[in-house]
This record gives sequence, structure tokens and C-alpha cells, in this order.
Amino acid sequence: MRKTAVLLLAVLALIALGSVAYADEDTIGYVDDMLVLRQFSKFQQAQKQLEELDKRKSSAAKAEFDKETDEVKKRNIIEKLQTEMREEEAKLMNPVLKEVSDTVSKVAKQKGVTLVLNKLLVYYGGIDLTQDVINALKTN
Repeated sequence: MRKTAVLLLAVLALIALGSVAYADEDTIGYVDDMLVLRQFSKFQQAQKQLEELDKRKSSAAKAEFDKETDEVKKRNIIEKLQTEMREEEAKLMNPVLKEVSDTVSKVAKQKGVTLVLNKLLVYYGGIDLTQDVINALKTN
């Protein structure tokens, strides 16, 4: 039993050392995704479209809600509005977020970065790719 435990510890130590050695080969970068999105015109346009759509749908739902007396039907009106808005948000934002993600990947490869994190997760070190991503999105 003791031999098995020692052998298991030795294997775990080798795995841990191998992981550390592999980690040394990684180049870590980070991106301030909120800054990127705020400066990306397609994101701003999608936000405006969502705000306008929300105003229209909310007014229509409010008019329907105010006429209704049944509480279950009122709740259904609210749930329907929320569902429709989530679907519209996904339809507008998913292509924008995919473009940002693809651009981050492209910039990371160009800079030789193998791992990209959100800036909020980085306490120290790493390569800031934020401005490079913003610039790449402007040229797309």
C-alpha cells in the first residue's frame, strides 16, 4: 500500500512539473473587453437598435398590460416581452461579439500570444492587447 502511495505521489509530481514547464512556454495577454466594446461602432449601433426596439415593444406591452385585468395574463405579457427582447439581443449582439472574439484571436496570433484573459483577471504581467484589438476592429 505504501509503495502505491509513493508511486502515485511521484507520478503526480511529474505531472505537476510537466504542467509548470509547459506553462513557461505560454505567452499570456489580456484584453479590456468593456473598453473594446465601448469603442466598437458595431456594438454601439446594436445597442441603439436594442434601445429603440425596447421602447417600442415596451410601450405596446404596457398598453396591452394596462387593459388586462387577469394577473396570469399580465405576467404572460411581461414574460413574452422579456423573451422577445432576449431573442432580439442575441440576434443583434452575437455577430458583434463573434467578430470581437475572432479579432482577439487574430491579434493574439499576430503577437505570438497563446493565452488571452480578460483584463479583470490579471493582477500582474501579461501583454495588453486592448488597443491592438480596437485598431484591428476599426480597420475591418
